[in-house]
Amino acid sequence: MARKKSPEKPPNHERWLVSYGDFITLLFAVFVTLYAMSQVDKKKVEEVQQSYKSAFNMSKSKALSAEFLPIPAVQVMPRPPINTRMVNEEADHRSKETGMIKKLNLSVDEVRDIKKSILISLKPLQLGGEIAVDESARGLVIRMEEDAFFEMDSAVVKQESLPSVGKIARAILPFADQIRIEGHTDNAILPKGRYKTNWELSLDRASNIMKIFLGNFDFSPGNISIAGYGEFRPIASNDSHEGRQKNRRIDIVLMGLTENRVMP
Repeated sequence: MARKKSPEKPPNHERWLVSYGDFITLLFAVFVTLYAMSQVDKKKVEEVQQSYKSAFNMSKSKALSAEFLPIPAVQVMPRPPINTRMVNEEADHRSKETGMIKKLNLSVDEVRDIKKSILISLKPLQLGGEIAVDESARGLVIRMEEDAFFEMDSAVVKQESLPSVGKIARAILPFADQIRIEGHTDNAILPKGRYKTNWELSLDRASNIMKIFLGNFDFSPGNISIAGYGEFRPIASNDSHEGRQKNRRIDIVLMGLTENRVMP
């Protein structure tokens, strides 16, 4: 007589619980480790190490050899206070230094036209030897000769030279977005008098030209600056009379007005 087959066992649909339980155990272990690492108490860290060994039946050879160290605190260095006044002044200075090129976005041809216009207006003064027009990396330079505008060792503009100063002012006024008036001298020692150094003399001369520009013409005070360089920026040798004569001058610089710095 044949044996009866035992009924088949129903499939187990809860086997996933085993894997899920292992996952939960590992996740719990991770969080316990993170918590332990955040604590300074070394005793608790050692207890966590022992619990790892016992929970996962780890032998000494497989045990974690590295010590669990607490996470170091990040030290935040205090930032120095920002001097907003200095930041604003620096930004304003840089903005002005870009000069006419930035404001008008001049092309090379436009710069040449401006130079040509100034040269035509000042041609009589050039022919008379009162001024020279040159170009530097800073911009277009109108060079006023000392003999034509000042007495020796004096910063007072000659009365008979005031019309010439006016011609220069009218020639550059339409293009004077940013100009600098620079005083220069030779290296001769000044006689006893008002000025003790060539620096003071050169700066006073530049200042007097600026006063004429601002007092008689529609220049913006914010667009004019002055500088006194004394004998320290010569354009010729001070070893000869002709060289010293060239070094004694006032340079009116139209900042940025040069073909080498125009924007594309």
